[in-house]
Amino acid sequence: MKHFFFTLQPRERLMALAALLVAATLWSTGAWARVQGSWDGWRQLEAEALAQKEILAKESEVRRATAVAVQGLDSGQGYDQAKLVAEAVNATNEAGLSANTESPKTTKAGKFAIHSLQLSCRKADIASILRFYESVKSRAPYLAIGDLVMTAERGSAGTVTFKATITALELIGTVPTGVKAAEEATK
Repeated sequence: MKHFFFTLQPRERLMALAALLVAATLWSTGAWARVQGSWDGWRQLEAEALAQKEILAKESEVRRATAVAVQGLDSGQGYDQAKLVAEAVNATNEAGLSANTESPKTTKAGKFAIHSLQLSCRKADIASILRFYESVKSRAPYLAIGDLVMTAERGSAGTVTFKATITALELIGTVPTGVKAAEEATK
């Protein structure tokens, strides 16, 4: 390689050195970007680990908050999928609305099952929506409104189309003894 370099004319040597310098510069900036990205990733992992340690340090506080949250919930109470649909339709009928529903989706987590139902009502007035809200509110803590989106109806003054996610909580099994003990300690 050395022999080839010295057989080049001075102008070609200068161009080869310039090309080598450009390639080295590009490689070094790419290497620096990779090192910087790795360093930033490391710092982010350290920050996440610190945040998780802080959360884990609050275990007793979280257990107390859980005890307060499940206070008053009874085993076997709540709404399964069929009861959720029935209660949502009853709430819309009580409010004077007619709803279209999708099939409910269920998520299970430990002793709880959370059922979600999407429903939509066309040409609803605000008074009916407020009655619907109050009807669902009276069924708390086992039934709640998640997302509620209203869009104005075209051509119909004072009416909206609203879509809502109704979420139902079902307690499967009994409340854990640690939670019951924490409930009694907070009383």
